[in-house]
Amino acid sequence: MIKELQVSAISRGLCPLAFGFYERAIGHEIKRINHDDHLVLCCVDGHGKVIVGNKVYNMSKNDIIFLPKGVAHHYKASKKEPWSIYWAHVDGHMFEEFMDIIGVDKLSLKITLTEPKIVIDEFKQLIESRHLGYQLNRFFVASNMLKKIFSLITLQRPIISLANNRNLSERSIQTYFNDNIDQPLTLDDMAKYFGLSKFYFAKKFQQIIGNSPIKHLIELKIQQACKLLDSTDISINHVAKSVGLDDPYYFSRLFKKTIGISPSNYRKSRHGH
Repeated sequence: MIKELQVSAISRGLCPLAFGFYERAIGHEIKRINHDDHLVLCCVDGHGKVIVGNKVYNMSKNDIIFLPKGVAHHYKASKKEPWSIYWAHVDGHMFEEFMDIIGVDKLSLKITLTEPKIVIDEFKQLIESRHLGYQLNRFFVASNMLKKIFSLITLQRPIISLANNRNLSERSIQTYFNDNIDQPLTLDDMAKYFGLSKFYFAKKFQQIIGNSPIKHLIELKIQQACKLLDSTDISINHVAKSVGLDDPYYFSRLFKKTIGISPSNYRKSRHGH
């Protein structure tokens, strides 16, 4: 059944592997060093702890935590006030995409629901779906219930992180890129600097600049490379390193794709002179 769910276009984006509800889970404790599925835990009462690396997340009512595959973890219910939790093991690329939209990452995996009822009601419906029978179409329903749950959670988190609230404008973008033109920036680096999830950063960037962040950065790097080729006699390898592209072959391919000729031919033609 799981294999069919993992290949179907209807369910493979967020495929349910197992899900359930533990009420006052006395003595509940799980430790995993290696695991190959994603996990979400939603605490609706009591207390517990989730330990990821050296970080301890104290879980209480209305807290929800996302554990992506491959992340070693250890969680346990409080002895005095054991938690009641909904849980779901899932597979599919949409898990990490939803993490990004929600605004959680491996450094901060927990949020507190601001409107818990609408999410918890959907978890209840998900659990009820188990009673529909073990047929493929029933689990297609469960898959889409998971998508609805994750979609509702995206509404529970402000777009901009309060800890890192930098204004995203054309001027701030250009200043940041110019200051880091010699760095191999990733989309993660950019989004974290401005305190946004990758999803919202890319969306807002496109609205402001009219281009994708990576494509715009590459264009700026090539513009800077052209200036260096025009005004200096430093080697092409050095030019590449000066714009944060350590691989000269990759730099040459990008340059030719953007300008239409190779860096060496550009220098020979002495554009701008």
